[in-house]
Amino acid sequence: MATEEKPKFDVKAATKILEEVVKKVLKDATYRSDLVQEWQSAIYQEAIARLTTHLKGNTFKFIVTSTFLESIGAGIHISSTSLWDAESDGAAVHRFENKSMIVIVYAFGLSV
Repeated sequence: MATEEKPKFDVKAATKILEEVVKKVLKDATYRSDLVQEWQSAIYQEAIARLTTHLKGNTFKFIVTSTFLESIGAGIHISSTSLWDAESDGAAVHRFENKSMIVIVYAFGLSV
């Protein structure tokens, strides 16, 4: 009896979605700490909606998270580790940078 193959998180497509969403939300924005929460909310809502639509028919739970930093010449190191099913789950990351800020957005897709 053949086992049903789990759907796989499409890292390439998810990365492209993150890139498009971040560019749409931030466009030519200049860093303002009072707008970060608004930007994050817009990125999260649109990214989750687009990931859900793109992977329609597949059962995934999505987690989207971000880090916003004012660009003042300091370095940044970000890492992540997870315990999951390597056959189906995955993570995508997009880094956005302009003269005033650095933004890193992660999307995790977890098969249900």
